[in-house]
Amino acid sequence: MDTFPALGNRQGVDSEGSIYEVTEPPASERGRGETRLARAASGFVLGAALWMVISQLGIPNIVGLGVAGGELPFGIAGALIGLSRFRSWLLWTSVSLVVFLSVVGLTGIFAGPARGLVRSDRVPAKADAIVVLSSGVTSDGLLTEQGTDRLRRALELTRAGVAPVLVVTRERRRFGRLRVTSARDQDKLIALASVDRVISTGWAKSTHDEAMFVEAIARKGSWKRIVLVTSPFHSRRACATFEKVGLVLSCVPAESRDVSVRMMNTPRDRVGAFAMWLYELAGTMRYRQQGWI
Repeated sequence: MDTFPALGNRQGVDSEGSIYEVTEPPASERGRGETRLARAASGFVLGAALWMVISQLGIPNIVGLGVAGGELPFGIAGALIGLSRFRSWLLWTSVSLVVFLSVVGLTGIFAGPARGLVRSDRVPAKADAIVVLSSGVTSDGLLTEQGTDRLRRALELTRAGVAPVLVVTRERRRFGRLRVTSARDQDKLIALASVDRVISTGWAKSTHDEAMFVEAIARKGSWKRIVLVTSPFHSRRACATFEKVGLVLSCVPAESRDVSVRMMNTPRDRVGAFAMWLYELAGTMRYRQQGWI
């Protein structure tokens, strides 16, 4: 029987029985690739989680971004940061925002400031027109939840005889190559209420555009007072914008079905109210800089 020397960790035997040396990298080098992969993976997870948290807080809406679709780019950015010396910064930023989100949702600390955005005037017995603002449109060409709430309240006031004319602002958006407008869904809902006199504005891109459209219509019709209907958290800025262009109005917030404005007793409502408060705060600052309020 052939005998072979004892094999250590760095020796091997081939198919012909020959002994050869096995070259292995040092332990520090073996773990380096695994460590970099783990750092990149953890960074990716932290980056994606960071996007989810800031989306809940409504931060992307301030700069016109949607709340969906940012997980992958943030994850990739997080993976790159995870491989850099700023990895701890990413970790503590994520932890801090999660804690802040928890405080907002569990304590209702921003409920008061959010309710401070609501302006609710007395509904006059008579006005020249009821103006309802649009609030986005889905890719199916349907009104958003806020837009439906606004139109429903305006139709109630019109049916109650507060004003003989309903003014509807229009909106259109692009979804890739698809262009959709709010007009069809608005007209369908208005038809259900059997409203006789309806005036539509041009296509508006902002509340200021809507105010300018309505001011031109009101001047032509010699209107003295209008009733402006919009979402609760949008009411103070919207009515200030319309008054800035010279309109006399009564501000009437619609009922809110996406966020409980009066109770605000669930984390979902509190976080949603904070997101709207943050959006309106940024919008108010911008409108003041532009001289629109």
